[in-house]
Amino acid sequence: MKNKSLKNQLLICFLCIVIPLILGAIASIWIKLSIFAIIAIIYGIMLVFMIPSDVFFSSTLDYNIKSVNPSYKDEKPDFIGGTKQQLLNFAVVALGLAVCLLILLIN
Repeated sequence: MKNKSLKNQLLICFLCIVIPLILGAIASIWIKLSIFAIIAIIYGIMLVFMIPSDVFFSSTLDYNIKSVNPSYKDEKPDFIGGTKQQLLNFAVVALGLAVCLLILLIN
């Protein structure tokens, strides 16, 4: 069971790398732009959607609640940021974006 889970996680990481490459290659045929620029845009969009929603809104929400109810005590979350798989996927996409931007900078 654990081996199947590992294969599934590796497949997801592989798809996070390969799908933007394929989409960028196809899009660069129609759009006369560097393939790395298109791939960087795709990785950037993926990165924005992979950021956990509670990262930006938790402090604002706590402030609004405390302004209405000063005796409110917020619960501390057990863990922040998601699972190890989500963190790994985020790191893979961020690394792909960094590599594409570096290649664009060199060219």
